Amino acid sequence: MDIQTEKYALIEYITQIKDMSLVDKLKQFVKANEQDFWDDLTESQRKEIRQGIDQLDRGEKFDYEDVMAKHR
Repeated sequence: MDIQTEKYALIEYITQIKDMSLVDKLKQFVKANEQDFWDDLTESQRKEIRQGIDQLDRGEKFDYEDVMAKHR
């Protein structure tokens, strides 16, 4: 079977589940296997993002159009 067929079979199976504890376990499994983009960033990238958030928290922001006008 190809992956699409397997996924559709899994979806069909999931829609038939009546046991909430099994649904909860599936949700936990999915959540545990999700990858957070933050984990893929370098420390330098994380630092820049934190700096940007700090600037926004201090009210230091720039209008998009003003920034773009400077670079056109």
